[in-house]
Amino acid sequence: MTKSASTPVLIDAAFLKRAYQLIKSANLGKSEFDPTESFSPDLFVLCAEQALKMGQPEVSEDCIRMYFKVKGPVTQFLGRAHLCRAQLCAPKSTENMEEFENCVTQYMKAINFAKGEPRYYFLVYNASVLYWRMARPFLKPGYHHHLIPSLLQIVSVLNETEEEDKGWRAELMLELLECYLQAGKHEEAAKFCATAAPFIKANAPQKYRQIFALMVRHELMDELQLKEEKRSSISLSVTFQINMLKA
Repeated sequence: MTKSASTPVLIDAAFLKRAYQLIKSANLGKSEFDPTESFSPDLFVLCAEQALKMGQPEVSEDCIRMYFKVKGPVTQFLGRAHLCRAQLCAPKSTENMEEFENCVTQYMKAINFAKGEPRYYFLVYNASVLYWRMARPFLKPGYHHHLIPSLLQIVSVLNETEEEDKGWRAELMLELLECYLQAGKHEEAAKFCATAAPFIKANAPQKYRQIFALMVRHELMDELQLKEEKRSSISLSVTFQINMLKA
């Protein structure tokens, strides 16, 4: 059973190695096929992405290096290359903020590239998911403020590109609000909440109770407004009473 389960992995690794060898030799002008054949730089990125998935960062890094060196045409693969590079430079520790900032820079390169062209908007979404996977370990006491600038940018761009997954946008809005609160930025939290709460209520109602609880507990909205709001729902009314105890 174990052998049969591992065999496909070994085969995939062999295919990846072969693809990498072909790409590398073609890049050096030593292709074993027709050396005059035009070679698409997109293949560097495709190979890099597969290498990342298969846990071979050295191969991925070399492919991305070759891609940027040849300076191919500006296509979606430029954004995808930035995403590969961002994943390759993911922080090895939450203590290393320099690595974190460098990684964020790479994600923002992908996002800033993609946000200008509707057909590349999918890269904005992909970047936001990968960014959050990288950033989540930094959600610990004393570190929340480090996430605010980049998370705010990502939330803003997802709104700007009108990302269809509104539940995802709502989730990141809630995380950003928590970062503001944990960082002691009450004024910024209240200001952000004024736009985030209506969006979540209209587009991700299942998450509204969560932001309502924060509004009550941290007094992010006028108490009269909150009392008026709680009258619309039993769950909000209960949430109000519980969080008034914590306020």
